[in-house]
Amino acid sequence: MRRFLCLMLCLMLCLMTLLPASALADKTITLTFTGDVTLGSEERKRSKDYSFDTMAANQGYEYFFANVRDFFAEDDLTVINLEGVLSDSKKNENTKKTYRFRGPTDFINILTCASVEACNIANNHTMDYGNPGYADTLATVQNAGLGAFGNGDVYIFEKDGVKIAFFGVNSTAFNSRKKWAAEEMARLKNEEGVNAIVYTLHAGTEYGREHTLMQENAAKWAIDNGADLVIMHHPHVVMGFNIYQNRTVCYSLGNFCFGGNKEVRALEAMVVRAELTFADDGTYLGQQLKLYPAHISGDAETNNYQPLLITDADAAQIAMNRAQRDTDYELKPFDPAVGYALQDYLPAIAETTE
Repeated sequence: MRRFLCLMLCLMLCLMTLLPASALADKTITLTFTGDVTLGSEERKRSKDYSFDTMAANQGYEYFFANVRDFFAEDDLTVINLEGVLSDSKKNENTKKTYRFRGPTDFINILTCASVEACNIANNHTMDYGNPGYADTLATVQNAGLGAFGNGDVYIFEKDGVKIAFFGVNSTAFNSRKKWAAEEMARLKNEEGVNAIVYTLHAGTEYGREHTLMQENAAKWAIDNGADLVIMHHPHVVMGFNIYQNRTVCYSLGNFCFGGNKEVRALEAMVVRAELTFADDGTYLGQQLKLYPAHISGDAETNNYQPLLITDADAAQIAMNRAQRDTDYELKPFDPAVGYALQDYLPAIAETTE
């Protein structure tokens, strides 16, 4: 018996020496992305019985993400697009805009108690209350210990020696920030030891059926200049996906927890969970996405501001169909047994065939 055990141990040791070192020590970082999150209301509607603020007062902060809190807690980092201002002052409101969204700074606790850890703040609503409102929002997010990125601020997430940088750009500033972004992405990878880059862009046509040429070109530019994953938002509806240089582009995830409107204009949303793999030395190896169809509300008519992941196959298929109609390749199907659609693994360098 002892001789048999020794032989088995020797065999296992020999097999381990034959395996590549990276296969023994690969690391996986799991990131979750949602679409637009607006924690607040318009000033004229703040006191209405249906407003987000009233719901917060009546239901408490844990109410809004109650259906997804445990799901968010499973990953390494949950990232939202924070579309609105967090400030205790209504001064500097830009009344020239049709819609202006603001919540008190205490609403940041809605995110912290839901295991949301990072926010994009480069969008068309974070300036609704001018520079003071933007400064309040940035400070509120950072003081709560969350990562904030956008408009020149880069957030670097680090775990197990792996660094992932997050960029956020609004479409109106895309061209003016191209030179800076290209240089900064190169610098971070070459000088700061960043292993992968997530580039988020706030762009597209609101409630459009398909992504625009600007979105497509911007995504390719970002990847050509160092981005490894591109996430977009702004259209408020689910749009499609693209694969370019073996990197995924998500054109729009739709709304998620959207306090700005009590009506449900677009019920379907998409939550993306991206698993990025790295070798033991930090070399980026590849990515695999899980697509989770979602609803922005438990009520299809009136927004209850409480998003949920879809488990019903027929309901999930509606969201998948919205994504598929804007995607040139065939998406892998939704599996009701696990609650997501598992997409193909994309190695960092695409395999070539002679």
